[in-house]
Amino acid sequence: MSSTNAKVIKVGDIYQIEGRPREDFQILNALNVYHPANIPGKSVLVGMIDMDPNAATPSHTHGGAAAIAVVVDGTVLNQMNCDEPIVSKKGDMWYEAPGCHHVRSENVSGSEKAKFLAVLIVDDEVIKDGFHDIFVLDAERE
Repeated sequence: MSSTNAKVIKVGDIYQIEGRPREDFQILNALNVYHPANIPGKSVLVGMIDMDPNAATPSHTHGGAAAIAVVVDGTVLNQMNCDEPIVSKKGDMWYEAPGCHHVRSENVSGSEKAKFLAVLIVDDEVIKDGFHDIFVLDAERE
């Protein structure tokens, strides 16, 4: 497993943790962005995160979104803000509050893939021009 001070490098146009593959983050059916009447000014969308064995994501935020994630396959390690890392397996879930700093996200297996769904509640303004501000790497802001 990597540490919170893992070396982030840029390969082509992609930032990644040195020596580790990146996750694949996809918004599921971008046409299905929901606007619940009871939370005006907010959008709800669902993302799927696939992680190859040993994959890791550089530290990041989610554009001020609140997120609830559910592990679909495999085992992942996540660390938010200064909290202790948590290990989650299939069926487990976690919550990320708006403004949360996601400092670690890793597939703990060196041989099996991991996958989780993330339901994000975000300000309409953040996604008015697309989804690029939903996943903001620290390295992109430096």
